[in-house]
Formats: sequence, structure tokens, C-alpha cells
Amino acid sequence: MASSSEEVLVLYGSQTGNSEAAAEQLSSLLPSKLSTSDNRTLTSRCMHLDDFLELEQAKWTRLVIIVCSSYGVGQAPIGARKFREVCDTILERFGYDDVANDGNKNKMLSGVNYALLGLGDSHYTTFFRNPTTFENALSTAGATRVGELGKADASGTGDMEQSKVIERWIDSIWKDLQPIVDKPMTEEEGLKLKKAHEQTWKLCLELYKEWKQTNYYALIGLFLPLGGVLLGILVHLYLYGYTWGK
Repeated sequence: MASSSEEVLVLYGSQTGNSEAAAEQLSSLLPSKLSTSDNRTLTSRCMHLDDFLELEQAKWTRLVIIVCSSYGVGQAPIGARKFREVCDTILERFGYDDVANDGNKNKMLSGVNYALLGLGDSHYTTFFRNPTTFENALSTAGATRVGELGKADASGTGDMEQSKVIERWIDSIWKDLQPIVDKPMTEEEGLKLKKAHEQTWKLCLELYKEWKQTNYYALIGLFLPLGGVLLGILVHLYLYGYTWGK
């Protein structure tokens, strides 16, 4: 019997390329660093956070790895600006509630597990604002963080130099990710991910109405019968003859 597969998405936003490089490294290493107890094949794709929302229509995988920096005065970098707006909206609507009070069971992103590596520069007072916003929004919406929240400072020196912090985080995160993918996804987990996808995509369509797609299948279903009627008339005229103007 052929083994099934499971995908892990690595999502990023990057202004200078450092977050992108770390995300691509994580994605390339993942299939060899993680294993499963039932011979499932683990695959990974790396993409912008905004592309995940728009092109993938927010189809969450059971495990997601996020790498993102702050830009300017705590803003989102290239490829993560719409994701930041979604996070801001989640916090505006639901507040910074303590998910420990009622658990994650019935929340929007229940069933989603994420690891988060944040980059920034402590020379700025808004050093970690964007990754912090992601962290707050995801946890408020019911997602569960896996492993340590990575903080890589561009102004760090010595052992805290940004590149060294990134490498240490990448080297250490696999042991925390392994239990998530070790066993096959249950039916309950699948239903939670379906709900997370539907509710996130619904929120996206509220914010970005231009993302709504024309339902071409519905249009085909509407006009196909009319086309059949027209074709029938033309065939009838051809078979039995008709001279226009008589």
C-alpha cells in the first residue's frame, strides 16, 4: 500500500532577505530532519505569508513554520503586510484574551500548530513589534505555538549575533516539531483545520473584496442548458431545412 504524505508550510515576510533565507533553509531541511511513525512522506513548501492567504486561500496545515521581521516602525515587511492586517483585525475583534481561560477548542485557529522565528533590530524601539503581533493574534485565535519564540537581533554581537541566533534556533526546533508530525492526523484534527481555513478565508474576503473569484462553474451550469437548446434549434433547422426570409 502506498504511503500517504503530509505537508508542512514555511511562511515568511522579508525586507532585506534574511528571513527569506532562513525560511528557505528550514523548508529544505525539513523532510530530512523530521520523520513519521507510519512511513508518511513529509513535504514542505516555502512562500510569502501574503501568498498563503491569497493564493492558497489560507489552507492551514497541521504544522506551520513562520519566519518574519519587523520593518520601519514595527511594520510588516514585504510579503507579510496583508497577514499583519489580518492579525491586527483578529486582535481588534477578539482582544488579547487569555487562551488558557477557556482553552483553544472552539477558536478560529484551533488545531493549527506554529513555530515562530522573529527578526529585527534592537536599535529601534519597535524592534520586535511585528513578530509579537503575529504571536498575540495566532494565540488569541486558538493556534498553539511549538518550541521557543525565536528572537534574532540584527544589532546582536558575539554569541547573540543575528546569524548565530538563527542557526541555533533552526538546529534546536526540530525536537519540538517532531511530536506534531509523528502520528497521522486524526479526523478531529482534519475538521479543525477545515474550520481554520474557512474562517480565515472568510475574514480575508471581508478585508480584501477584490479576492472574491467569479464562480465559473456556476456560470457554466447556468448557460450550458441554454447552449443545448440553441444547438438543438440549429440542428433542427439544418436537418429539416429553413430558408431565411421565406
